[in-house]
Formats: sequence, structure tokens, C-alpha cells
Amino acid sequence: MNNFIERHLAVQYRTLLFPRDFYGEATFGFECNDGWADVIEATLWLVQQRAKVSALDVRITQAKEKFGQLRIYHSGGDESIDAAFDIAELVSGCVCEMCGMPGGVKSVEGWLQARCSQHSAPGQLVRVESPKSNENYIASYVEAVDMIWSFFGTGAVHWVQEEGIAFAGRTPCEMLATEEGSQAISLLLKRLEHGVGV
Repeated sequence: MNNFIERHLAVQYRTLLFPRDFYGEATFGFECNDGWADVIEATLWLVQQRAKVSALDVRITQAKEKFGQLRIYHSGGDESIDAAFDIAELVSGCVCEMCGMPGGVKSVEGWLQARCSQHSAPGQLVRVESPKSNENYIASYVEAVDMIWSFFGTGAVHWVQEEGIAFAGRTPCEMLATEEGSQAISLLLKRLEHGVGV
């Protein structure tokens, strides 16, 4: 991940990424490409808020790509925080690690990678220009994942993997790969919460 994004995340989410007694400037060392930056930031924002509200000491020990998905290893937390990280892992497999566009896990030159159609061709493993942060996507993702947890609790991770008629056969984790999809999930859950038919 490029240094500018890493420095931004290190400043915004210092309490999650560094020990309490650490006061220097540093980058965390995210071991993935820039396309997942918005999914990472949305997840860190959500986890930081939940940790603050519940007075939990959550520490991220490593964040890296493995088998085409984002893995965020941590200590501390509770079931809702574990679910936030698990959902981010599933969603990352639907987001191109290179550019942040919707994609899927594919074999690229013998390696499982999350790629869009543009970046899954042979020879496309080179870095692309860093995508710009999409604050609207981050906010929509956070709202959707928060509502999913509120609605389904410990079944949240299972729900995001299920194909649904409401999303024309797409899974919620595929929907969470875009701002529009995240908003559609929030709208669906608000309707269900108020007893309005889909």
C-alpha cells in the first residue's frame, strides 16, 4: 500500500494500530495493494467506534492479502468486532485489490488474486495509480455493516454470504463492494425493520 494511504490510516486509527505508549510517527505496514484501502478504512472506522462504545482494547497485529482476500489479524474485541473483520474479508474478495472496482477472486499467473476484468489478464500485476478515497462509499459501507450486525447479530457473517432474491441472486458481500450496493442493503434492512415489504 502506498505511503500516503498508510500514513493517513496510521493517524486516523492510531489506537487500533499501535501500542498505547507509542507516540512516534510511523506507518503500520499493510501488506496489500491500494484497491482495498476504502474497505480497510471503513472497517477500521467501524471497529474503532464499537471499541470506544464498549470500552474494548482492540489491537490489529497484521493486515495482508492471502488467497485473494484481505486478512486482518487482531487481539481483543467481541463478536461484533470479529464479524466486522470477517465481513471485510468476504467483501475484499469482491473488490479488485489493484483499483478498488468490483471484481472477484481469480487465478492470475498461478496466484489467487482479487481482480476486476481489466486487471486479471496476464501481465497486469503491475501497480496502477492509487485510487482516490471514496468517503461516500466508506460511510455507506459502515452504515450497511452496522445495520447487518444490528439485524442479524451472530448470523451476520452467514447472511452476507447468502444469495438473495432482493439482490437479483447476488450475495450481500458482493453488494457491499460498491456504494450503491451498500445503500441498497441499508434500504432493504430499514424496510424490513419497519415491516415494509420488499
